[in-house]
Amino acid sequence: MKIVSKIYKKTVLAATVAFGALMSSCTDYLTIIPADVVVEENFWQTKDQVNGMLATSYLKLLSNDAVSKAIVWGEMRSDNMTYPPSYNTDIKNIVEANIIDENSFSRWGIYYEAINYANLVLESADRVVECDPDFSEGDLAVVKGEMYAMRALCHFYLVRTFRDIPLALKSAKNDAEIPNYVQVKPLEALDQIMEDLNRAENMVMKSGAFSTDQQNYGRITKNAVLAIRADVNLWRAAFATYNGDDEASVDEYYNECVEDCREIIANMDYQLEEENKGKPALEKFAYNLIQNTGDKKDKLNDHKSTAYNEIFGSKNSSESIFELQVQGDNIKNGAFNGVYRVYGTEGNPGLGVVPQGFVTANYEEDDLRAYSFTNLKSFESNNTDNQNTCIVKYAAKASPATSFRKSDEWDANWIVYRRTDVLLMMAEAMVTRSTAEERDFREAFDIVNAINTRSRADTTDIVNPLKVENYLTRDASMELVRKERLLELSYEGKRWYDLVRLALREKSTDKIKFVADKLGGGAAVVKTKMSTIDGLFMPIHIDELRYNKNLKQNPAYQKTGSSMEMN
Repeated sequence: MKIVSKIYKKTVLAATVAFGALMSSCTDYLTIIPADVVVEENFWQTKDQVNGMLATSYLKLLSNDAVSKAIVWGEMRSDNMTYPPSYNTDIKNIVEANIIDENSFSRWGIYYEAINYANLVLESADRVVECDPDFSEGDLAVVKGEMYAMRALCHFYLVRTFRDIPLALKSAKNDAEIPNYVQVKPLEALDQIMEDLNRAENMVMKSGAFSTDQQNYGRITKNAVLAIRADVNLWRAAFATYNGDDEASVDEYYNECVEDCREIIANMDYQLEEENKGKPALEKFAYNLIQNTGDKKDKLNDHKSTAYNEIFGSKNSSESIFELQVQGDNIKNGAFNGVYRVYGTEGNPGLGVVPQGFVTANYEEDDLRAYSFTNLKSFESNNTDNQNTCIVKYAAKASPATSFRKSDEWDANWIVYRRTDVLLMMAEAMVTRSTAEERDFREAFDIVNAINTRSRADTTDIVNPLKVENYLTRDASMELVRKERLLELSYEGKRWYDLVRLALREKSTDKIKFVADKLGGGAAVVKTKMSTIDGLFMPIHIDELRYNKNLKQNPAYQKTGSSMEMN
C-alpha cells in the first residue's frame, strides 16, 4: 500500500512552517528531513538529528494537505458548512454525497507520512544514546512518548474518517519496504491507538514542564495524551454500542473518558495556580474559563469578543492543551494556507461557506461566537445572503471579524484540543452512559452553561438563558451537550465526527440526516444516500486500492467502471 507517498525520492525540502522552539538545539526547523536519509551512515548519531525527525512528524500535521483534510473531514458534511457558488467539484460532491474513490479528499497519505516519521524515531532513536552524550535516556523516553502519541493521533484521524484502516506499526525507508497492510476493524484499531497512548502517558513531559509556551502547548505533553485518550474512549463506546456490546463494557469507556477529562482539568487548574503565585488574586470564574472583558457597549454593539482574541487571535492561551505551532514572518505556511484554502476571507469564500440561516437557527443574537467564527454582520444578513457569510475562525485577526491576517501575519496556531473541548467531552460521557442520573445531568448543565454564558455579550442579562429544569433527562442532556459542542467548536474539525458518533450510538443515521437541509431542494436525494452507517465514512482512494490488493473498499461504495460510487 502506498501509504507514504513520494517521500523517499525527495531531496531536503524547505518547510512552510517552523517549529523553532520545539527543542533548544541548533537544528534548522525550516527543514523537513526526508525519510530516506535514515539509511545514510552518518544519520542517527546526534540529538539534533532525532529532534529534526521529531519535528518533521509534527510538521506533516501542519501541512496544507493535513490541515485542509482535518477541516473537510471533520466539518464539510455537517450542518455548519456548505460549498460556495463558485465551488470546487470535489467539495461539492462531498456535500452532496456524490463521493467517489477518485475524490482528492479521500487520499490519506499525509497522515501515514507523519506516522512513518514517528515509526522511524521509535525504531532508531535508541542508537543515539550511545553516540551523543547530550542525548540521555530521559531525552529518549520523552521523544519516544511523543511519537507513540503522534502515531496514535494520526491513526485516530484515519479511523474516524475511513473506519476500517491499516495500522502502520513499522517504518518504511524506501518504496520496496512499504508493506501491503491489511485493514482492521475500528475497535481493533482503537485498541492499538489506546495501547500507544498508554505507553506515551508516562513517557511524555508533564504539562507545563517545558521552558516555553511554544513547547508546553506545541509538543504532546501529558494533558494532550489524556485528551486524545478521552476522545478515543468516546469513539470506543460508540463503536461498541453499534456492535451490540453489553452496557457495562460501554459504560467503562465512558467512565475512563470522564476520569481522564477530570485529570486534565485538575492539572490545568493547578498549573494556573502555580503560574499566578505571588501575583494579585485572579477573579474566579466557573471552570477557570477565559472571560470576555472590556466595555459592555463594545460587546453589545460591536460584538467584540476578547476571549476569541486570546484563544484564536493570539497563541497558547491558558485554555490550550495542544496546538500545532506556526511561524509567520512572511512564510506562507502550510497550516494557514490550509485554513485559508477552506475558509477564505471576507468577500473571498474558500472551499466552504456558512449555510444560509445556519447562524440564526443555532446561535442566540447576543452570542459573540456568531460574529467571531463567521464574518456575519447581522442576523438578517445570514437569512438572506449565503455568498458573503464566510468562516473566519483563525483567519480573522481579531473579533469581530473586521480584519484578516495578511501574508506576513499567517501565524495562527492550529488548535487540536483545548479546555472547553475536554469539558464537553466529559459532559458527553457523563450523560450518555447507561448509569447517568440527575447529578450527572446537573453537572453537564453547569459545564454547558458556563461555556455558553461566557460567550454572551452581557453575562448579567442573557437572551434566552439556559434553564436546568429543561435538561434533567438523558436525551435532553445529550442534545444540550451536542448543541454546545456545535456552538463552541464549529470549524475546528469536530462537528461531523460528533454526528457520526451519534449515528453509531443510535445504530441509525435518521437523527443526523437533517444536515442535508442546507441544500434546500436537493436535501431529499442526499438523505437517501445517507441511509447507511457505511456511507458516513469516506471511500479509500482508487490509487491505494490499486497499489495494495489487500485493501477492501467501504461497502457503501460500489464498483462502477473505474470508480466506486455511493449507494
